[in-house]
Amino acid sequence: MRRALLVLAACLALAACTSIPTSGGVKAGDPDVEQAGPLLPLLLGPAPAATPRSIVQGFITASAGGSFLGFDVAREFLTGPAAIDWDPLAKVTVFDSRQVVPSYNEETGIFTYSVPVAAEVDPSGVMVAASVDVRKDFEFQVGTDEFGRYRITALDDGIVMSAADFDRFLRPVSLYFAAEDGTTMVPELRWFADNDQIATATARELVAGPSPWLAGGVTTGFPPGSALGVDSVVVTEGVASVALALGSAGDPAQRSLAQQQMLKTLTQLPTVQDVVTTVGTVPLGGDDSVTLSPAVLPGERALVVADDRLALWDGATLVVTPADSGAVPAQSHGFALGYDGTTVAFVLGGSVQISTALAPEASLIPIDQAAAPTPDAVAEFTELIPGSAMVAPSFDVYGWVWSGEVASDGVLIASAPGHDAVQIEAPWLAGSSIQSVAVSRDGARMAVLSRSGVEQVLEVVAIARDPDGRPLAAGTPLAFGPTVRPSIDLEWVDDISVVALGKESGEMSLAQIGGWTTDFTSYTGATAVTARNGLRTLLAVASTGELVARSGNGWAPRLSGVRDVAYSG
Repeated sequence: MRRALLVLAACLALAACTSIPTSGGVKAGDPDVEQAGPLLPLLLGPAPAATPRSIVQGFITASAGGSFLGFDVAREFLTGPAAIDWDPLAKVTVFDSRQVVPSYNEETGIFTYSVPVAAEVDPSGVMVAASVDVRKDFEFQVGTDEFGRYRITALDDGIVMSAADFDRFLRPVSLYFAAEDGTTMVPELRWFADNDQIATATARELVAGPSPWLAGGVTTGFPPGSALGVDSVVVTEGVASVALALGSAGDPAQRSLAQQQMLKTLTQLPTVQDVVTTVGTVPLGGDDSVTLSPAVLPGERALVVADDRLALWDGATLVVTPADSGAVPAQSHGFALGYDGTTVAFVLGGSVQISTALAPEASLIPIDQAAAPTPDAVAEFTELIPGSAMVAPSFDVYGWVWSGEVASDGVLIASAPGHDAVQIEAPWLAGSSIQSVAVSRDGARMAVLSRSGVEQVLEVVAIARDPDGRPLAAGTPLAFGPTVRPSIDLEWVDDISVVALGKESGEMSLAQIGGWTTDFTSYTGATAVTARNGLRTLLAVASTGELVARSGNGWAPRLSGVRDVAYSG
């Protein structure tokens, strides 16, 4: 009792010493408060009398957490030879834990996990999402070790983890490369374990270069064969020190680009604010000729076809072409706006037309002050890409307009005023029906939504260009967003994501290239969609002629009497 009273008295004294003062002057605090680290998972080894089921379940839990803390605990669930042979980094398979079907065959000693596969991630951090109906069986051979304890004796390489653990233990990071102009950032999304080695993994994959599908559309400052000299990037007080192997430095311009790539890529990590890159012990250097910048955003004004006239809308004021400029043709559709903010492309009579009726911006008039179009007057336009049934066009940042026949013959067309049209071979599209094409803001990639029979395919390809930006070829397509709902329109919303407008009323999907797809509610009856920068800038047009803007998780009406809307692109 005496001891308890002494402890209580000590606690009260300590509380008195640490209470908030009520008098005295104001003193400056320490602004450099150390940030709390991530919450470490608690990994437990096998229980003394573990059953085959608990051995397998414990291994799956420990191997998932091992992506963060290392795989020593996970190997405790394996026999000695199995622990040596198992390569946990070969692949990560992500599954929905709510639909796991476990089973155990006592005669064979095989424990099977049948899981719905959400995605797979390869050793370089590249994610490939799976369609909704993909299941995979993972078999674990369970036997006894030399001490008679149940242990896993044989298993496939890689680890299996739930989607919840994946979000907890891995972090998405964009590797940055340069577009053909040498200054525009082009990202490639990768996924790395969010531990103290994430800077090393990120730098290693950046130096190794882009994935094959993207390589033709970007440049990198790291010459072929480049590598880290020491397989560890040390981060000290916010500065990441990257040591490259000899032979990893190119000419001065390449070294300048490489410096920028490493800086832009590693400073995405919360622990990195600056980067020092060396080759051997010598600073990488360069001629400081390169500064990487994000791709240009579409202008703040969107093209609107309102009351059958070309117009521009900044979110508050709608200005239209004067009465004598005429109306747009009644059967025109699929409008697109160039990055100059005034050039318009659309489809009429199956061909792609181009118009500069918006070019004299000083002549544009607020719609509430504008007279009706002159009877029978039609806005001026010229044919840019002849065809029989061309898909709605898309502008790139270089001024080229992209399209192709809806019933594809395996060719896409890029054309620009004053230039000869370029035929781009796209054999993977032959025989399919193209729903939509959209060129990314950096001009290095194009998303294509197509359909072959009843199967919808969403793909992205790299665009190879000459130094003047003229398109030369399209690369090998990469399929992504396999769970995107059947859709009719496609637009980029940022540098790694596209939004697809569902065919069914009220549906829309956001698909990341190399990442996840999420569904959300569209506006009822929406027929077209566009975005400037992120979901919050989404605009849609309904069949009733309403133009609506994304507002929170819903939509708010903005204009009426609208046929189409498009930000630049």
